[in-house]
Amino acid sequence: MKVFARVMTCGFALVAFPALSQDMPNRMPNFYAGQRTPGMVNVQATMSLSVPVDADKDTAEQINAAQKGFYLMAGGQCDLILQTLAESCQITNLTSTADLNRYPRGDGSRNDIIVRGTVSMAVKLKDAKQNP
Repeated sequence: MKVFARVMTCGFALVAFPALSQDMPNRMPNFYAGQRTPGMVNVQATMSLSVPVDADKDTAEQINAAQKGFYLMAGGQCDLILQTLAESCQITNLTSTADLNRYPRGDGSRNDIIVRGTVSMAVKLKDAKQNP
């Protein structure tokens, strides 16, 4: 019985192999694989935000507030790009990390919340004739 199960498993695997080798149709632009839509460029910005910790307030709430500030900065990157060189901008990827750092000092310790991350955007540049 065990031999029969092994033979059947191998048979099913060999039948499925041709189906796994077929390409899937590309329905959406794939910004992550480096493919570009004509007239578009990929723009990436790396940011870091440092906020001192208030010992009288809940640390978790302060970390959430720092992350919110980071996300506001990341969202503002498209606004900045639209004001300067682009006619459209779309965030395609966003990464972030939040750390609580403790720095010992002679008169106690200083704690900071540091949020770091990267925002990637697909940008359609303005026509060169529109830019002076």
